[in-house]
Amino acid sequence: MPAQPTAPTAKLRLVSESRSPDHPSAVWTAFARQGQWKSWVIAAQLLLMALLTLSAMQLARKPPDIVLVDADGRSTYLNRSLAGDELIRWLAERRQRPSDVTVAHFSREFLRRFLGVNSTTIQAEWPEALGMMAPALRVRMQAEATKQKLVETYRAAQVATEVDIQRLELVEQLDRAVHVRAQVARTKRPLAGGQVTVDTLAVDLILDVVPRTAATPDGLEIAEYRNALPAPAAAASGVAPDAR
Repeated sequence: MPAQPTAPTAKLRLVSESRSPDHPSAVWTAFARQGQWKSWVIAAQLLLMALLTLSAMQLARKPPDIVLVDADGRSTYLNRSLAGDELIRWLAERRQRPSDVTVAHFSREFLRRFLGVNSTTIQAEWPEALGMMAPALRVRMQAEATKQKLVETYRAAQVATEVDIQRLELVEQLDRAVHVRAQVARTKRPLAGGQVTVDTLAVDLILDVVPRTAATPDGLEIAEYRNALPAPAAAASGVAPDAR
């Protein structure tokens, strides 16, 4: 039996076709490449921020320059390596000390709050004056004010007090204390109208130098308050002026 011819086998060829840009796998590949690029950018930014932080810390740790100023105002730069430990310690303490301007400002603010009593504002200003005192003086003044019913008396008196600090001088300045002397003129006017009373006080303040905190930003507290007997400075009523 003759053999039948076999049919030729068809060979299939897989033709690779390029994927279109909107193919899901192509879109995912583009997202992955974009995410990889962003990751490198974020890493570089974090590295740059770390370097800037280290640089700022190094600059903050660098000790300040030392410049000596003589009585004539001439400045001399002093290399820190030549400065001794005592000088460096003294300079560090001086940086924390309040300046003369701060002492004068603090003293004036205290005198205005403590002596410039108004019937309408004493309930707010009296606690502020107490807050500027050292603990021992604050306790003493608060006990005396409570005993004499100071706040209630002034609220009932219906008077307004104007304070004129005529003179203020730094008598002595030590490492931990400052002596301030002031001459203060007080003018008292009744809120409802009437005769005006004027008196003059010679005040001595002892200020303690304390660490600067949120409660004591000026680094000062009133440790002692003394005043001389007031002397009438102008024709006023027959009522004798009071000293506090």
